[in-house]
Amino acid sequence: MEIEVGTAAPAGRLPTGKRGRLKAFLLATTMAGLALLANQPAGLAQQATDGGKAGQGDGQAANGMVLDPISVQGVVGGTEGYVATRSAVGTKVETPLIEIPQTISVVTRKELDQRAVQDFAGAVAYSPGIAVVDYPGGPGAPDFSMRGFRDFNLFGIYRDGLRAGFNNYDTNFEPYGLERVDVVKGPSSVLFGQTSPGGVVNLTTKRPTAKPLHEIQLQTGSFDRRQAAFDFGGPVDGDGKVLYRLTGLGRLSDTQVDHAPDDRLYIAPAVTFKPTDKTKMTLLASYQKLKMSGAEQSIPRNALDQIGTDLFFGVPGYSDWKVQNTSVGYEIEHEISPNWTVHQNARYMHSRVNFVSAFSTAWPVEVVDGRYYPVGVQDRPKSTNTYLLDTNVQGKMTTGPVSHTILAGVDYGYYSGKEQRRNSLNALVVDIFNPTYPATDFTYADPWVNGKSNLTQIGAYIQDQLRYENWILTLSGRQDWVVDKEIDNLSSSFQTARDKHFTGRAGIGYVFDNGIAPYASYATSFQPATGTYAPERGGGTFEPTTGTQYEVGVKYQPNGWNSFISASFYHITQQNVTTNDPVFSGYAVQEGEIRSRGIELEGKMELTEEASLIASYAFVDAEITKDNPAVGSTASSVGLRPKGIPRHMASAWGDYTFKSGPLTGLGLGVGARYVGTSKNAGNTETIPDYTLVDAAVRYDLGALRSELEGASVALNVSNLTDKKYYSAGFYDNTVLYGNRRQILATLKYSW
Repeated sequence: MEIEVGTAAPAGRLPTGKRGRLKAFLLATTMAGLALLANQPAGLAQQATDGGKAGQGDGQAANGMVLDPISVQGVVGGTEGYVATRSAVGTKVETPLIEIPQTISVVTRKELDQRAVQDFAGAVAYSPGIAVVDYPGGPGAPDFSMRGFRDFNLFGIYRDGLRAGFNNYDTNFEPYGLERVDVVKGPSSVLFGQTSPGGVVNLTTKRPTAKPLHEIQLQTGSFDRRQAAFDFGGPVDGDGKVLYRLTGLGRLSDTQVDHAPDDRLYIAPAVTFKPTDKTKMTLLASYQKLKMSGAEQSIPRNALDQIGTDLFFGVPGYSDWKVQNTSVGYEIEHEISPNWTVHQNARYMHSRVNFVSAFSTAWPVEVVDGRYYPVGVQDRPKSTNTYLLDTNVQGKMTTGPVSHTILAGVDYGYYSGKEQRRNSLNALVVDIFNPTYPATDFTYADPWVNGKSNLTQIGAYIQDQLRYENWILTLSGRQDWVVDKEIDNLSSSFQTARDKHFTGRAGIGYVFDNGIAPYASYATSFQPATGTYAPERGGGTFEPTTGTQYEVGVKYQPNGWNSFISASFYHITQQNVTTNDPVFSGYAVQEGEIRSRGIELEGKMELTEEASLIASYAFVDAEITKDNPAVGSTASSVGLRPKGIPRHMASAWGDYTFKSGPLTGLGLGVGARYVGTSKNAGNTETIPDYTLVDAAVRYDLGALRSELEGASVALNVSNLTDKKYYSAGFYDNTVLYGNRRQILATLKYSW
């Protein structure tokens, strides 16, 4: 690593955006979409023959169109039903899942709909090996762990094959705007660059459809929820060379926490142009406006019996997390020859964040005198810009009896963020027995953060998927160059860190004719680490952490059955982890290590035309294997479990739709999720295990009368038994309350 230090000119404060009007915007966009449909050429708004499921693929198709043999990364679209058999994420080339030497779980659009998924945590709730911190009303993008390793600052979340961002507080994700979710387990740096050893999650947004698609949805439910959404798509011209998609959602809602909103506006237009049979271009854009609570909601464990799940540890109407996020991008695919195509995927994203965070001023975090919780606030506005570009060429060739699928490309990422932070000098005292929230005029200290971050990443990668008879060998390699420049306007200085790292993957599998495919693989990863060495050690920033995984498993795609079953065993070691400097107090060195090993089982099956079943189990044995005691202490973390990592997780969801008889049109779903015990950072406290039950009832109103064809109603309940449960908190002696029971009623009309 090379370090540069210099000076920089001061920067100004960030602008503050105007507050939009959610209802007016939603009404305007809805009317615009309806007007667009009304002006389509005759015949284009005809009813889809599959009962309102136009545009959904069949497992071998994406976005309602027949896929080319080679397809751009991350763009495999919706799958009809629960079972996906292909992915373009694990290899950046659309590949049958059974041929990829890595565990990948896919959540389809049908599953998202039938479970009425409302957030990222709900989307992956039935996927093994991933644990999300439930944070009702809380700020920021999801905080989760995979295979025992925490993903944060969006290292592990990708959207349409490109990183979703670089900071947790810049954005969030709207499940209604997604076509599918691919959960890729284990080190994936060889294709995506800097990532956690646990894996990545790719969110594929909805794409233009070749068949007309029209849907309007109204939803209400717990916590005064009011939501409306629409999804329109289809061809614009008679030849089908121009396709469109317009998806929108608006929500005004409270949450289980008093004074904590969950308001959202989302609009996502998309257009696909196919000027020739060899060229296809899709333009993608989205705008999202969010308002949620900015309160930290750290609950002291010794006050759990006194504090209800609705108590707000913030300043009503003041401590909020407000985000406006706009993104525009495109995907281009051009066939150079019958066997070679070039792809380019790009996105620009701008975010404006108005964030007033509320936190406990007591340390350690506690209820003072048995009833008072002192709350301070931090004003932390931020403005960010992100540029992402991925260009690659994909092709097929043969060398004797061996066929090859070649991938070679270069990707580029640039992130620029301005941020200021200042803490209040005074506090609001919340009486936990009488939370009246007296008016408080906060005065602020001078900013303690005022700076800018510039991060640039360039990666060059190459991959070969070799096939000989039933054998598949996958070889991948990548070189990354990362430059991180941190500008401090308070001291008029800057520091530049330069890193470069090589990662690779090798995997081999054999696909038997009966659909059984054993495999083995080796993969590596790297992830930047923050912090500096003691001045006596020369100062300087840390090297990236590195990850190594060995995985063996078997996948089963039985002939004649629409199902996919997988089992895997993995062993991951993360090195260069920061730990206490054994000589210089208050500093850290990179002598730590974490080891995680475990088992994952998953099955997704459509047993009959009426019945579907998904089930999973994960065992995660994560342990700190190297650690230094602090200066003057003999206490080491060796042998302890990392914070918030459950050892056991299991889930099952079953769904049945009556296709004949007096109950025709009725659909029933029920599921259970078990999350085992976990520990706080010091392993001094145990977070109890819990089981949550979910249920769904829906009815196709068209089964009653033909005039109601396309209309349906649904009732979904998450945490049916209203189980009270917790996640590990931000501090060693705190927890976060989980989501209480939520009831959602949905009216949908498709034509």
